[in-house]
Amino acid sequence: MHKNLVLSAFEKAKKEIREATGVNMSITGLSKQISDYMMEECRFQYHEKSLRNKYNTAIKGETVELKSSVANCLCNYLGYNSYADFILKNRQLEVPKQVSENVSIEHAELNNNIIRKEPSMSEKLKIIIQKNKVTLIFCSLVFLLYFGLYSINKQRWMVWNQDRYVEVKFDVDKYGLSNLKVYKSERIQSFRKVTPDCNYAFFKPNGRENLWYQKSVSGNIEFFSSFGLHPETGKTLKKITPYMIQKYICESY
Repeated sequence: MHKNLVLSAFEKAKKEIREATGVNMSITGLSKQISDYMMEECRFQYHEKSLRNKYNTAIKGETVELKSSVANCLCNYLGYNSYADFILKNRQLEVPKQVSENVSIEHAELNNNIIRKEPSMSEKLKIIIQKNKVTLIFCSLVFLLYFGLYSINKQRWMVWNQDRYVEVKFDVDKYGLSNLKVYKSERIQSFRKVTPDCNYAFFKPNGRENLWYQKSVSGNIEFFSSFGLHPETGKTLKKITPYMIQKYICESY
């Protein structure tokens, strides 16, 4: 089942990006999309290279093994409550088709004559679909095109601007596809790059960290008000420690 789970996750990522941007993202790009989700929503890092390797194994039809935390996170990404929920609901979908096909046409002998039943509703529907296949395909393409354009216009986006995320319109030429992020209200409202001093509240009253850090593109240490990924490098932010406070912020701490 882990193989189906990985393939389903990549299929969802591919569909979301295509509907939002009209672009067919590479497997590497899809891996990063899923890896970012796992970091943001499940709060642990699973590298995009590992995801890409799992996908390549699954696409070959080989067995895929995942840690329970990874499997549950992918299930959450797909909209399931847990891995057990994924297994249960996907097994329910695997209903044999032979039953309806075998009983669709019955034969009975009456006075040495074979009586044929009227086609079932499902058979009539199949006949209609076969006769109108070209028309249905065309209508489906028109619908998908409209839905894709509608999704792009409806979806909200944001980009990193100096010390915070700001909401923008979808514009690949202006911002670049890699810089456009799906809008998240908590990122807009509370995620900031800050310049702390000795008076900064480094830890919350319960003792948990209240500041995170990571190196910038130029190699300098930068500090942020919330957990997440560095907006420019994509690296996971680290928890502040007394050592880092004394070394980079306040020697007298």
